[in-house]
Amino acid sequence: MSESLDPSGSAITVDSSVTLRTPGLTGEAIYHAPAVPGTRSQPFGTQAFEGALSEASVAEEEAVEIEADQEPPLPGGTRAADAQRTIELEVDPPPADQGQFVLHSDESGVITWSFAPAQTAVRDRRRTYVIRTNQPQEGATEGTRGLISTLGTKLLRVMVFPLVDPIIGRVADFFAAEWEKHYRPYRIRSFTPDSYLGLPPADDHIDWSQLGQGRALLMIHGTGSQAHTGFAGLPRTYLEDLHRAYGGRVFALDHPTLSVTPQKNIEWFFSQVPDGSKLDLDIVCHSRGGLVARVLAEKQNEFSLGSRAVSVNKIIFVAAPNAGTILTDANYMSDYLDSYTNLLNFFPDTAVLDTLQAVIAVAKQLAVGAFKGLDGLESMLPTGNFLQWLNVGARTRAPGAATRYFALASNYEPTQPGLKLWAENRLLDDIFKADNDLVVPTAGVYAGNGAASFPIDEHVVFDQSRGVPHSGYFANEDARTQIADWLNRN
Repeated sequence: MSESLDPSGSAITVDSSVTLRTPGLTGEAIYHAPAVPGTRSQPFGTQAFEGALSEASVAEEEAVEIEADQEPPLPGGTRAADAQRTIELEVDPPPADQGQFVLHSDESGVITWSFAPAQTAVRDRRRTYVIRTNQPQEGATEGTRGLISTLGTKLLRVMVFPLVDPIIGRVADFFAAEWEKHYRPYRIRSFTPDSYLGLPPADDHIDWSQLGQGRALLMIHGTGSQAHTGFAGLPRTYLEDLHRAYGGRVFALDHPTLSVTPQKNIEWFFSQVPDGSKLDLDIVCHSRGGLVARVLAEKQNEFSLGSRAVSVNKIIFVAAPNAGTILTDANYMSDYLDSYTNLLNFFPDTAVLDTLQAVIAVAKQLAVGAFKGLDGLESMLPTGNFLQWLNVGARTRAPGAATRYFALASNYEPTQPGLKLWAENRLLDDIFKADNDLVVPTAGVYAGNGAASFPIDEHVVFDQSRGVPHSGYFANEDARTQIADWLNRN
């Protein structure tokens, strides 16, 4: 079934359950009933994305495909970010035992998540989703598009999921915390050339006495991932070099990142270090893992170490939100999900499924209006309690410690037309208002932030010509070379 779009913005009824408003657009809206395998001529998502949704019991309830003619130009002199058109979708609420959200895919493959305001869930028994569209660029080619294969086609997918997970329980406040307990448990693991690309074997164990025989290297991953996916961009030969340099003393910390603060992460770490152990560490950390590393290096006096002694010689921060990221503000949380989803769509790697699973767990919480229990994400909020605690005053580190800091950051500008436009309109103009790598502001990795250990003088920024997004550092040869250089310094 199809209906003509009304460019004036008046509502059209696409199906008895779906109302659509598309100001500024002409063309057709085509209704799709619940997806049936083999009934569509084009895929709507990458295999990894569709697989992650299916694994999380998220199903398509219905969809509207918008085949738009060329959109009228924006008003003369008006910035795209100030004139982005919106699509308003009204649908029936889901059954009482299900949650609901909308996924929007545009011509270029950019995906955005939409959640209905709480008040619309009861208004006339309808839910209203206001979706910001990405202004299409002329001249987009097949090689620059991601999920949608027809220029001018947008897709709105109404997705539903059970409110009770058979393993974790009801989707509500603290759902992400329960999800992490089951799927992202704490683990201190070996990290060898033979094991680093997968979960450690069942008999894996850490030989603390061996780690204490010389300087050791600790790897700390970022949000939503695990060590074997967060550092999967490192070639085997690189791991072999690291093991030679550190005498085999290379290990990793797997830790929950959505629901647990960096303080709690390090409290658990210390609880695993045997009494009497003495560790001398270098650390390579990515994204939120940098905050965990800083707690370990800067805030030891906040913990009871007993007879343990842990010194940190070097920390190499890779895209760490040392000054936070505003994307973790409740007002921008859907943009946070958009950023990670589009990173994984346009730059697929072995970490895709791992991180998408975490994104979907958070999306379920947001879909039911639940925000409590996301303490791990809130630790990256620039004005939040955690960074206010971390970024003030001198380090309270171990006596005699003199940790050296190094930082890798990126000012990333996508080359894909749709992704580039979305990054400029939404992230640069609306949210960060500063250079960024799609998740973290560039300068926030190394610039002064109130802590005595900042700014970090020894830092490298990849400019736009280098093409390194937030998830792309470890697959980049120049980044790996720089990390190795810093690690090898006396």
